[in-house]
Amino acid sequence: MSNQSPDEEIEFLRQRVAELEKALEQKNQLQQELEEYKQINTELEKQLQKTEEQSYLYKMIIDKAIDWIFVKDKNYRYLLVNDTVAHSLGKTSEEMIGKDDVEINLPTEIVFGNPDKKIRGFRQDDQLVIAGETIHNHYDPIPCCDGSFYILDTKKIPLSNSKGEIFALLGVARDITDRHQAETELKASETKLRQRTLELEQTLQQLRRTQSQLIHSEKMSSLGQLVAGVAHEINNPINFIYGNLIHANKNLQDLLKLLSLYQKNYPDSTPEILEQNQIIELEFLQADLPKLICSMQVGAERIRQIVDSLRTFSRLDQASLKYVDIHEGIDSALMILEHRLHHENNYLPITVIKKYSNLPLIECYAGHLNQVFMNILVNAIDALEGIGIQNSTSEIPNPQISITTKIVNPQEIIIHIGDNGLGMSEEVRQRIFDPFYTTKPVGKGTGLGLSISHQIVTEQHRGSLNCISSIGKGSKFVIKIPIHQQNAD
Repeated sequence: MSNQSPDEEIEFLRQRVAELEKALEQKNQLQQELEEYKQINTELEKQLQKTEEQSYLYKMIIDKAIDWIFVKDKNYRYLLVNDTVAHSLGKTSEEMIGKDDVEINLPTEIVFGNPDKKIRGFRQDDQLVIAGETIHNHYDPIPCCDGSFYILDTKKIPLSNSKGEIFALLGVARDITDRHQAETELKASETKLRQRTLELEQTLQQLRRTQSQLIHSEKMSSLGQLVAGVAHEINNPINFIYGNLIHANKNLQDLLKLLSLYQKNYPDSTPEILEQNQIIELEFLQADLPKLICSMQVGAERIRQIVDSLRTFSRLDQASLKYVDIHEGIDSALMILEHRLHHENNYLPITVIKKYSNLPLIECYAGHLNQVFMNILVNAIDALEGIGIQNSTSEIPNPQISITTKIVNPQEIIIHIGDNGLGMSEEVRQRIFDPFYTTKPVGKGTGLGLSISHQIVTEQHRGSLNCISSIGKGSKFVIKIPIHQQNAD
């Protein structure tokens, strides 16, 4: 340095000072950067600690969740399971991570399904989720460690990365075993309750039928005894009157003949006899007395017919199965109801049109079957009563009841009893055979007639009783019964 000039030394020193200042500046900058790095590192450490705390919190939340939470990769291996899943399957999380369902010893039919047992298998759902679908399975059975089964309500959704590529599936399942068992027990209880309700309804119907049968039996027993008693009491005196009318008519004819001879042989009567002839109108008596006796005979014969119809209708001597003429039962019912067929007060009479076929004797309970005819005819008369008024513009000016009988086949006969009344609605038609159902005013009907009739035909005679009716087209009852009851089975 001694070889340098003072100027050169000064310049050298200036450069040296500049270098030192620059080095000092760099040092200060490095210290500032170091301080910044320390701050950033501190922040990173805080963020890392916070992240670790959050991660631990999330893991704790997931592990403590009562629902099953798991994540599977595209190869169906577990990436994450919470403690609920692991403990339920008798495993630990470490034992399950990185393994699929078969490797953790789940039954293959639960994993892959079994068509014979109608087991779907959840691998099929996993495949659909990895393909991009979201699956919600409300019934997902999973075996537990003690050999029983959990019933899960499972939802599985696909998980995608930032590029939208699916890399895993997330499953969340809720244990509904208790709820499913409760629902199963509830359904079983409901089934038992429905069955019990059905049994009670059937018992109630049977009680109603029994009640109606008891009412009918008591009614028919009382009515039959009354009818038989009245018929018996009337029969004796009317036979006496009818028999004596024959003799009275003969004696009257003899007296009139004798009186005629007196008038012929003794034309000149006394004034007293002539006066009495005028008082009693002898010529009128001679003409009217034979007519009077004849009218009395007709009335007595009518009473005898009514008595015979009452006895035929009651059939107390035929409580068991007998072969009878069905037409006699129908005619006896018509005879008893004849007073209702001929109305007064401008009402047109009800015309009965009978189309009887040549039927064989029918094996039946005659008294009960006659009651069927009576009930149906009474309903027909009730339907027609008062609708046909003389000189009326009514749509049904001539009320009619038609009765048709014929042989359906060698084993059955059919009886049609119809009217041309106003008919009935479908709702009413479907209920007419129900016990205690009636469309009549209070006090006019019990609602048992057609119900009892249906039981008599279907149960006692193994036949059928149906009604065909519509508004404005009248009603028709169709009775079909076997000719021989022994062969009805």
